Amino acid sequence: MCGIVGYLGNKNAVPVLMQGLKQLEYRGYDSSGIGIIHRKKLKIVKEKGKLDQLERKLSNNLSAQAGIAHTRWATHGGVTTENAHPHVGPGGKVIIVHNGIIDNYSTLKENLKKEGRVFLSDTDSEVVAHLVEKYIDLGPEQAVSKALSFLNGTYGLLFLFRDHPQLIIAARNGSPLVIGIGKDEMFVASDAMAFAGYTQNAIFVDDGEMVVLSQNEYRIINRQNNVIDKNIEELTIESGRHSKENYAHYLLKEIHEQPESVFRAMGRGGRLLPDFGTSLLGGLNMEKRDFFDIRKIHILAMGTALYAGELGKFILESLTRIPVEVSDASELCGTNPIVEKNTLFIALSQSGETRDTIGAIQEIQQKGGRVLGIVNSVGSTVARMTEGGVYIHAGSEISVASTKAFSNQVTILSLLALMIGRTRDISLSRGKELVEELKNLPGKIQSILDREDEIKIMAKRLKGHSSVLYLGRGINHAIAKESALKLKEISYIHAEAYSAGSLKHGPLALICEEMPSVFICTSGDYQEKTVSNIQEVKARGGKVLVISNYADDNLKALADEIFIVPQSDELLSPLLTVVPCQLLAYYTALALGRDIDQPRNLAKSVTVE
Repeated sequence: MCGIVGYLGNKNAVPVLMQGLKQLEYRGYDSSGIGIIHRKKLKIVKEKGKLDQLERKLSNNLSAQAGIAHTRWATHGGVTTENAHPHVGPGGKVIIVHNGIIDNYSTLKENLKKEGRVFLSDTDSEVVAHLVEKYIDLGPEQAVSKALSFLNGTYGLLFLFRDHPQLIIAARNGSPLVIGIGKDEMFVASDAMAFAGYTQNAIFVDDGEMVVLSQNEYRIINRQNNVIDKNIEELTIESGRHSKENYAHYLLKEIHEQPESVFRAMGRGGRLLPDFGTSLLGGLNMEKRDFFDIRKIHILAMGTALYAGELGKFILESLTRIPVEVSDASELCGTNPIVEKNTLFIALSQSGETRDTIGAIQEIQQKGGRVLGIVNSVGSTVARMTEGGVYIHAGSEISVASTKAFSNQVTILSLLALMIGRTRDISLSRGKELVEELKNLPGKIQSILDREDEIKIMAKRLKGHSSVLYLGRGINHAIAKESALKLKEISYIHAEAYSAGSLKHGPLALICEEMPSVFICTSGDYQEKTVSNIQEVKARGGKVLVISNYADDNLKALADEIFIVPQSDELLSPLLTVVPCQLLAYYTALALGRDIDQPRNLAKSVTVE
């Protein structure tokens, strides 16, 4: 959610910090600020709104060799300049930026108020600045360590000290932090993207660790107060701000990147073994013989990744004949999950920093479960804490609403299903069919994108409505859920998804001329029953938009609008039907003038519960 950046070196910190914030802008935010040591005093500049609002407040003569900066996504306290970070201690000796939530801040704040301390914001974060300054006479490291001992919750914290201008301290518990090591300069941030263009050398900070930075060195200290050594990793991170190229929005660009991104997910074909009708996924840390021991697969995810997991359930069960469970990670965190021997857990996360998913992984591992990660971000927390896994190689996804990452997650789950299925159940001929279908997917996706003008017509049907139903059966039910999520995320139109079979069990009461329905109706076992559901909606005066892979006269007559995707194997059809649904959400939001890439109240990486 929030983005944090720190810099210490021989450059002017102000433009470096601003560049770092801009590199993290895609994560979503509602206010921003920087804090520096300027002329031996701590100086804070912060403002609500977009980063250009903050830039306008920064004077040209501001300079410093050390500073910290923040983009905020409000949790405690409204969107105001007072609640924006950084926050300062009452004596002006320390400033902090914070990503996360301090669960016990209310108690801490009341105790500090009883000591006569005055707070300037409504945030949970400000208590940390007060606590550190309370103990500052012990020295910066000891003051931070003492303050941390009082905190319950999650945090990625940076501290800057008036009387120690060549020092930044950072601490992590449940919120990402990474150190960037340059030549005579140091960076620390919530995402390595913040220092892209300055250095590729990084160290990932783990929970319970505190970092002490000076211009030419760093120390990492664990909870036992021991200095620990960690490997420096060389990352491949893109420098400079991302470009929309010739697209109006990042979301549209990323939808159009899916033919290439799905191809990358298949290792540009290298993860497919056509002669053997199977796939090869390195990094699982599993032998083929291990597949025979799997009695159950359990997928953990949130949001769009959850719906990718639901599609994965359908595909995995069909090809492997192994029962699959899919759990909302936030719900699993609050339960006492049953972890059985020979259950393989799979964590899905685009960012690899999704807090609820990380919590679920920790609980499963505490009970002895084996967890694989399927993530996009190299070096992310999920990638480092799981026992093996696969990168989806979707590339940078800047828009808050996920599109190509979803398609790549489903592609990887399909490859995994094929790999396990060929070992356990499916024949060589069936495997070869699926490999051929997978190879043809990028071209079929491109053929859909070439006809996006047809979707603009469908979007005109939706823009005047305040609520929309999405309906599908079988594998199409999960696509209905993902499509409804996309519409509500970026257009702010209320959208709900149901299995088409449940229509008569309640949702049919909503059908009227003002409530359009979008049906995902493809050929296969559920085809006739879905058409019957469409007829029920039409009989009650409802408007029907259909996404299908066939178009007989009956379906054409029933649909008010219809879009036909290419034919494919039923198991892979969602990778085609989802694309017009993504475009439908985009063009509806465009017609309504929404902030498509940064929709209100949402953030790209949900790092707090």
